Amino acid sequence: MRKCHSLLILLLFWAQLIAESAKNSINDENNELYSSSITGLLKLLEMDQQFIENIKAYTNKMEEKVKNLQAYIESIDYGVRESLEEREKYVSNPLNAFSLVRRTHQDLPKWHNYSQQIVGLEELYALEEILSKGPDKKDMEYSLRNMQRLEKIYDLEATDLARGRLHNKQYDIKLSLRDCIALGEHKFHMEDYQRASMWFRMALKQEPEGNDTIINNILGDPKDKLYMQYAKSMIIFGIIQSNFSMTIKEVQAITNEALKESSLADLKSLISELLSQSDEEIVSEMNVNKTAPNDYELGCRGRFSRRRNLVCSYNFTTSPFLRLAPLKQEVLSMDPDIVIYHNVLYDEEILKLEQHAENNTALEINPVKERIFRRITDMTGFRFSLTDDLKLSDQKTSSLLNSHSKGTLIFYANDVEQGGATVFPKLKISVFPQKGSCLFWYNIFDNGNPDPRSEHLECPVLQGNKKVLTKWVYMEPKMCRPKMREKMDLGKF
Repeated sequence: MRKCHSLLILLLFWAQLIAESAKNSINDENNELYSSSITGLLKLLEMDQQFIENIKAYTNKMEEKVKNLQAYIESIDYGVRESLEEREKYVSNPLNAFSLVRRTHQDLPKWHNYSQQIVGLEELYALEEILSKGPDKKDMEYSLRNMQRLEKIYDLEATDLARGRLHNKQYDIKLSLRDCIALGEHKFHMEDYQRASMWFRMALKQEPEGNDTIINNILGDPKDKLYMQYAKSMIIFGIIQSNFSMTIKEVQAITNEALKESSLADLKSLISELLSQSDEEIVSEMNVNKTAPNDYELGCRGRFSRRRNLVCSYNFTTSPFLRLAPLKQEVLSMDPDIVIYHNVLYDEEILKLEQHAENNTALEINPVKERIFRRITDMTGFRFSLTDDLKLSDQKTSSLLNSHSKGTLIFYANDVEQGGATVFPKLKISVFPQKGSCLFWYNIFDNGNPDPRSEHLECPVLQGNKKVLTKWVYMEPKMCRPKMREKMDLGKF
């Protein structure tokens, strides 16, 4: 039985020896982006589909031309005339001779013109038009940074992501060889050598596809430099782990020198041994010195302990109307006041808001807007002007602390399959979107000073889209706010 050993430990030991020897010598020498919203990504998907449809149409026209030329070839029956005697016999016949002269004089120029015609010009122009509207370098950078953010916040491993696994949920998708390389190169550029090496590893483990040779002839073979990229990222990571006092430039210089002195056979042998380890073993070894997650990351992952002092009740008191139709509320915190109201945004209202969002317009004064504002008054005790904007939007990852507002309301217009929580890190509270519910809290104390405990962050969405309606509560400094305890009814539900 093969003796089990840790290749990463050997690699770190080797890297440390190189680092120590090389260190002495060094010391001696002394627009809105497509990728930023679901709407933009849908436009990009439509563009991708249009490109494919035009490629199909162009291919069909090329195939039609090939068939026409093939039909011409088959219409000329020369037979087998390899010898001079056979060719002389053919042209000596006056009928063959006439047909040959006429064909070469009249038909060949036309076939020549036909063969020179560029087919699918309309489709080619359409392809150019589509490409002119395609994502630019900024879009690509944003998309790469977004992946980096998702990996860090949700503690996602390349070994899972490459196979379509998101936060313990499997999807019917996998990233391509070029996807993995692009992510690895970005991590390498960001000096995240641990994740870079894992993405290069997953690229090397991709199974070849049947049409790889054809595609590589057009796009280039990405594996030409992949072995070197994987080795370099692993060695740099190993040196950093074994010698914290060295600068990145020193480590890079050591690595480049070490790889120069290594033969291709040695390099492939090292990589072969590394790839022979299981993904689980590699991940475990490389995460030994992993930084502990902060409270925001724990909140996004749903790792906060469930609060035991939650109170669920009906609100009868904020407005006279609630005596007839109380609101179902879930109090998450009484100091500061944070509450969730359930079933306060209805399907027909959401549909109306979505229609206006598609047209990028705010909701005009109508019965739907009046009902929503009346409900906000019922929840908060504050009145709003019907001329205020009321607009549905895709919520992005950001801090929504508004120190100039008394309070904040977030209506959730849809359920989110994965991710998208609203996190209060200092209070260790996470709220995951529930369609039709509304999260309400105060941002300042009664004296008007900002309450730092109400600082919050929105977690990125892993799967799905997060549609919200956000409203800030503004009021005069001397006005008093209703306390959560005063609004609570003792009747539980």
